[in-house]
Amino acid sequence: MSELTIPEAVLLVALDHVTGSGKARLGLDWAVAGAGVVELALAQKITVGDKDIVTVLDPDPTGIGHLDAVLAEVTDGVRVSKVLRRTRGGAPDRALAALVERGVLHRRRTWVLGMLPVHRYPVSDPSAAAAVRAGLDATVLGGQEPSERTAALVGVLHAAKLWRRAVPSGGRKQVRQRMSDIAAGQSISPAVRKAIARTQGAITAMTAAASSG
Repeated sequence: MSELTIPEAVLLVALDHVTGSGKARLGLDWAVAGAGVVELALAQKITVGDKDIVTVLDPDPTGIGHLDAVLAEVTDGVRVSKVLRRTRGGAPDRALAALVERGVLHRRRTWVLGMLPVHRYPVSDPSAAAAVRAGLDATVLGGQEPSERTAALVGVLHAAKLWRRAVPSGGRKQVRQRMSDIAAGQSISPAVRKAIARTQGAITAMTAAASSG
């Protein structure tokens, strides 16, 4: 199996591996959309400059549907926040479809109150989830120096406040601090750090608005 994209890995961390629930988690749509921007920055398809302005470096499709859906919404001069607003609505479903196609998850219909149909996405291939979890444990708990990709994943998970889902076996305060340090560290390029920071800002603002409403 080819390496999971960051949006796919974020979803895999967020979902309950047995029940397949968690898609409706508050802020997950922003996190998956932000992960798409981060992935494109890692792939040097885009760069994020001053005032969060995005510049397209390579407009050619990646060949990965859910990433190309993000790339299609990026034009020179657009802000990261606008890309997130444009793509967040469909981002989780597109990444879920990719995980189902890979055979990592399977789609199962269940019923709420015996009347309302909902879809869950339990794990089909535990090895993919185990690999993501092992990488996070080694980096966050074991102190291993992260690759830029792992550091970027940690940064998005930290922005989405998925600390407990990401590293359930560590002390909460220590995990949060370590993930924060990785997200701000030198393992991540300035462009990717800016993409993560904008994602974090969007999630924080959205969560505050939802709480006040």
